[in-house]
Amino acid sequence: MAPLLHKEVSMTTFPADDPDKVPFAGILPAAPQPYVLGNGEGEKSLVFDQLFEILLSGDETDDQYGAWTMKARQGDRIPAHIHLQTHEFFYVVDGEISVWMDDQADYHSKTTLTTGDFAYVPAGIVHAFKIENTTTVFGAGTAGFERFFHAIGEKTDAAEPQGVYVPDFGVMRAAGEKYATVFMPEFQFRD
Repeated sequence: MAPLLHKEVSMTTFPADDPDKVPFAGILPAAPQPYVLGNGEGEKSLVFDQLFEILLSGDETDDQYGAWTMKARQGDRIPAHIHLQTHEFFYVVDGEISVWMDDQADYHSKTTLTTGDFAYVPAGIVHAFKIENTTTVFGAGTAGFERFFHAIGEKTDAAEPQGVYVPDFGVMRAAGEKYATVFMPEFQFRD
């Protein structure tokens, strides 16, 4: 299978009335200014069985990057997907997560990361992950992408992942289009 080409999609700051921001208005300053968040005070959404908390968005960084945490218990591998424009990384704060990456050419890997380990996923790389035990991951990526988690998730105030929220395919497809992400559930990793 030939590598997918990068698609031109604008990943700039979204307007104040963007539906992925409105439910969270006032949590982050929405401008490049100093601020402090206490533990659990960011914008939180449940996606599948994972709790994503946005700590910093493109609004606060002049469209440079966004940052988040993801907390989850042991679970199934998430569907393979590719971000056409977003570079992202995983830093394991605590726990264990397996990460699959495939450039659809020469690079194919499955790596299990533990506390203190780091993985970088450039735009255009098919990837997936599986939480192996209770884990907290710090992540960052290209500005604007961070609210992808709100677009496919369910807003929550929970401090820890609780329950499961499975978005319907239409929601996933719309979020994928908006945030330049292609879901590839039939993709076969070489593991």
